[in-house]
Amino acid sequence: MKALLIARVSSLDQADALPGQIYRLKAYAAKKGYDYELYEINESAWSGKRSYFKQVINKVLETIDEKSRTVIVFDKIDRYTRNSSNTEVNLLNTLCRSGNIELHFPSDNLFLNKDSSAQEHFMLNMGTSTAQYYSDSISDNVKRRNQQKLRDGEWTGKAPIGYINTTKPNGQKWVELDPSTDYIVREAFDMYATGLASYRSIAKRWREKYGLATTHSSRIEQILQNPFYYGEMRVKGKIYAHHYTPLLSRRLYQQAQEQRTGYKVQGRPGGYLPFPYRGLITCSTCGCRITFERKKGKYVYGHCTFKRGKHDSKYVNQDKITEQINKILLQIQIPDNVYKEVSKVLQETSEKNSHTLKQRITTLESEIKKYQTRKERVYEDYLDGKIPEDLYQRKFQEYDSLAKIKQEDLKRFELSDNDHYLSVSHLLKLARDIQKLFLKADIDQKRLLINTIGSNFSLDGDLLRWKYKKPFDLMASCNENLNWLRLQVTEQSQGWQDTR
Repeated sequence: MKALLIARVSSLDQADALPGQIYRLKAYAAKKGYDYELYEINESAWSGKRSYFKQVINKVLETIDEKSRTVIVFDKIDRYTRNSSNTEVNLLNTLCRSGNIELHFPSDNLFLNKDSSAQEHFMLNMGTSTAQYYSDSISDNVKRRNQQKLRDGEWTGKAPIGYINTTKPNGQKWVELDPSTDYIVREAFDMYATGLASYRSIAKRWREKYGLATTHSSRIEQILQNPFYYGEMRVKGKIYAHHYTPLLSRRLYQQAQEQRTGYKVQGRPGGYLPFPYRGLITCSTCGCRITFERKKGKYVYGHCTFKRGKHDSKYVNQDKITEQINKILLQIQIPDNVYKEVSKVLQETSEKNSHTLKQRITTLESEIKKYQTRKERVYEDYLDGKIPEDLYQRKFQEYDSLAKIKQEDLKRFELSDNDHYLSVSHLLKLARDIQKLFLKADIDQKRLLINTIGSNFSLDGDLLRWKYKKPFDLMASCNENLNWLRLQVTEQSQGWQDTR
């Protein structure tokens, strides 16, 4: 039988794993006695990653012989795809179900062909969804790390004009005043706060006097609204205090804002009324928010705000919306026996991956220590006069750069250590207990649960429409198609139908 072996990595930090994949794929083909062709995909070297994967898959499809079955082998499911909507992946799945190809994932002990059970196809779908969930969780961890930096007062981007990004002797990233531009920023605040200049006149002054040719009034407006200059950072609407030297006083900044906006308008308290679905649902007709209000002191109704014009719209009782939310939760509830079975598989996989991850972390820590030692050694050689300054500078920067690359790799691996198993385990528990949790939850917790499982909630008359987030869409599909208990269908099919 002919086999096509596909080894694939998608990022630079995974490049070291490619030889291991190739070794396992070849060993599997030899064990099975396959005649094989090997395809290596290192997407870290390609800017158009998906297009390159598509090219390879197209080449693979061209080699398939309709008269004989072809086996396509990936080391693991997450090397196959982390996106269940991928066109090439859907095509391979279709060919597998029709019997043209087989899909083998030896490290996950999963082998699919046209005769595979629904449970085996479910394990592929579940593996794909959990791999995507894991990838997204890593991204979330990076975001949380950046958020923690902001809470610690560290700026994570390019410094605004008037400041400059620097690096301290200990390697810490820092932001300092830029003596070439800090005084013109301060001058701009002084001129605007006293009413002596407009955005346009300040921009003209910067172009003509200071040679900043690309400065326009819109840029001046952004600068004069930036709280960074008095000691705070604004990121996505949130304010964080920073530890860098202020360029001007908070008083001068406030004077400039008063000159621009006048008196501050106080917000209305109505936006804080305790309605569980406030701000979560839109009108399907016009896209405006659904607002909630209490009638006769006890009945709560939701209706369109009509901010984009009047139209036919119902006042929907909040209890009717809650009934539909409960149905949404019921559709993703995972049976207890399936929860136990899938959790067992996930734990076994996690234990295997955890050992490999710890080895990689140990190796990275050793490499970082090696480059730090080399930096110290080359510095001592320079002080002792054994090497010239230019060689010292070149080697020091080389070792410092390599150490930083390994430190970034280490951070990514530390973030991922055990996160995959914990996040997916938490996900399964949530699906199993979702209705109980919702009934016991307070208003804020209810809102969090709703936002976790779904999106795009809208009211069409009194009908609530929504879209499941991944992988809850897969769970709903499994319940709808009765795939959870397929392994036990001969014993429990009647009981399952009765309790659905």
